[in-house]
Amino acid sequence: MPRNLLAAISVCALLALLLSYIPTVSYHQNTAVPTFQPAQPLLLSKQNVVDLFTFVQTHYNIKRVKWEDQSIYVDLAVNGTEKLELPLIYRDFYSLAYQSLQTTRNVQHVYFRLLEEQANQDADQPPKMLVAIQADRPAKKETLPALQEIHDLPEFVENHFFVRQDPFFQERVSP
Repeated sequence: MPRNLLAAISVCALLALLLSYIPTVSYHQNTAVPTFQPAQPLLLSKQNVVDLFTFVQTHYNIKRVKWEDQSIYVDLAVNGTEKLELPLIYRDFYSLAYQSLQTTRNVQHVYFRLLEEQANQDADQPPKMLVAIQADRPAKKETLPALQEIHDLPEFVENHFFVRQDPFFQERVSP
């Protein structure tokens, strides 16, 4: 019995010694992804422009999104009889602009329009533009603050972005 045990230990030690001389195959491809890695900015194209807006919730309906020459054109549509609320309009704009400029690399401009559509509107008659807002990408060191960090959103939007309102728009805004 001790002889068999000694033989087994000797064979195992010899086998371990021989296996240690076999060259190891190094596998350098690291497939592990760190859990807390910084998100890479999205490179926007015509194929993935809709993906950008899947996480943005707007109060008013998005009618059209267009990507052209490093610019995004977003049209929101409202019914002609619907009362409008300026803070909600500015919230929709800022959410879209923040998502477009903070999560992408190649968006330089965001053009936002709020359009009024009439129920009995002719097909050749364009909808009436109520508000147009333009946002440009901030300088390299600057970033847009998160929506929660802004205390007075209408004032912030009007002071930091180019805003154009239809003269009769204020009549439509609910007090």
